[in-house]
Amino acid sequence: MHRIFFLLFFSTSLCANANNVSDAINRVYQGYTTSIESKAILNTLEAGMPYNSSVDNARVVAFKCWFLESDTAQKRNTVKSFLVYAKQVINESGSETLYQSLNVCEASQLYVQGLYTQAIAQLTPIARLELTAERGNSELNSIIGLANKILSRVHVAQGQYKLAFDSAQKSYQAYELAANPYERALSLREIAGVHLALYNYDLAIKQLQRAKSELVTFNVQEHYKVTDEIAYAYERKGDADKAIELYLSIFDDVRKFEDDDGFAYLVIKVAELYTHLSELDKAKQYFHQAEQLVIKSDWIKQLHAMARAEWFLATDNIVAALRENEVLAQLDHRTWPLSFTERYLQFAVILAQHQGDFQQQANSQKQLLTILNNKVNTIADRALLSQRLMFNLNQQDKEITRLEEVAAIKEELLSVAVAKSFWQRLTSAFAFALLLLLAVYTYRQVHHKKRFKLLALKDELTGIANRRAILDIKKIAISNSKASGRPSSLISIDIDHFKAVNDEYGHDIGDELIKSIVNTLSHSVRSSDKVGRVGGEEFLIVLEQQSLQHALDVAQRIRHSIEQQIHTQKKIKATVSMGVVEVNATETPEEAAKRADLNLYEAKKSGRNTIVA
Repeated sequence: MHRIFFLLFFSTSLCANANNVSDAINRVYQGYTTSIESKAILNTLEAGMPYNSSVDNARVVAFKCWFLESDTAQKRNTVKSFLVYAKQVINESGSETLYQSLNVCEASQLYVQGLYTQAIAQLTPIARLELTAERGNSELNSIIGLANKILSRVHVAQGQYKLAFDSAQKSYQAYELAANPYERALSLREIAGVHLALYNYDLAIKQLQRAKSELVTFNVQEHYKVTDEIAYAYERKGDADKAIELYLSIFDDVRKFEDDDGFAYLVIKVAELYTHLSELDKAKQYFHQAEQLVIKSDWIKQLHAMARAEWFLATDNIVAALRENEVLAQLDHRTWPLSFTERYLQFAVILAQHQGDFQQQANSQKQLLTILNNKVNTIADRALLSQRLMFNLNQQDKEITRLEEVAAIKEELLSVAVAKSFWQRLTSAFAFALLLLLAVYTYRQVHHKKRFKLLALKDELTGIANRRAILDIKKIAISNSKASGRPSSLISIDIDHFKAVNDEYGHDIGDELIKSIVNTLSHSVRSSDKVGRVGGEEFLIVLEQQSLQHALDVAQRIRHSIEQQIHTQKKIKATVSMGVVEVNATETPEEAAKRADLNLYEAKKSGRNTIVA
């Protein structure tokens, strides 16, 4: 309901304030809207054209480009006509960044159409631009990040995995500098895609799980999309049970946001996996569910026919399997992905064997063998490249073994050289042992000193900075701000009604709530921002060289995220109150912190679950 209210409020207020054009588009780019909401925003923005500002008109057409599809000839012609019109509008605005944004979108359309060479030519000049940490360059950094993200996909499609990995990494770095945690998390998915293509399933899953945790505060669609990708990685890895568990976990969300084609894909996936696990009755239930859907996509229909054919074969219903095979055999196999062709040929071999058609069986096996031979070479090539992209444990072990062998030879030669002097050898050994013991003792002392120093700066319960550490961080950040002339901001946070939680549920649940809140705080800020526990249920966030407006945006995101979540095993709802300040150039760190605490006090007085700045 609150999303509907937002759309109604937005559509009525946009006309009153042209600045909302930029604000609304940025809200989409920062991941706070679903696809339905994003399209509604685009429709409202288009209805308001032309605006008084030529830049706003340019923003809208550059934004619209990302909603266009080019999967048919008619749609591709529509895209071409639109791009001509869009370039004219953007040229009239004189905005170089919006022109670059449109170029990236056009390259994305070329990529979707399989025109990889043209896409690379258009993306490369933008992707190679130098990233900058200077304030005010976040828009340029975002465009560089977007260009590298699309370029990474093109390189994966061409099998250029090293280039794809480098582009995905630069995309991540660009969004880090642009302070856009949403797009930064999406870049992790691109990196995972490269690992998946290189058969590094564990690394792909690790990157996707990291992306999932970073996307938790954004729109729900990103959550189920990345969960779907994790499930697919487990499927490729051979863990069908885990893949099914993950696919089933997103059924409700996919049904809510996707059309019948999108939901059918998920249902067919689960049916297919149950068939491969020989759990045929369960597979049958999901096939029945798929049959209740209106499937329009030709590709989904092919997936459905293939999965049903495999199920009929597994249940020894050869007549039905032959019927599905006749449907598949009439299709244009040249358009199939290689993995789907391999799957069909495996089915065809078994079906021909059941029929006693040994000629057909031999032909299918011959085609399948060609694919498998090429696949073996591909796996070998990609595994070789994979070793260049990460530290390979087997290679490390071999290197260690080689060094140990060299050391053993040297030791033997040394023993021969000093064999005539027993006492000299004994003295050397004793001195060496003494030095070794001294080195170990010194190392342990230094290690323990560093460890205790680190522990002295960490909060024991949450692992974030403790009071002493966060106050030191605050002083350093404010000092750096004064030197650079860029303001820093502070957010003082207090958990509302925390004493009541302790009184009702006990201190163990209170500790769980604190850790849950801290997890949200840590995932809501940049890596350069610092979160600390001042004491009890009070926290401080130091946003170095960030304005008051940015701090308010962060605070509002934190407040909304905590309010929406369910905390602890007791399913507790919680809220926080916050005081936000931008540090003045003339005040001390203590004075700034006092102002933040006063604002926090005012937030508490005004009813809690509130932000005062």
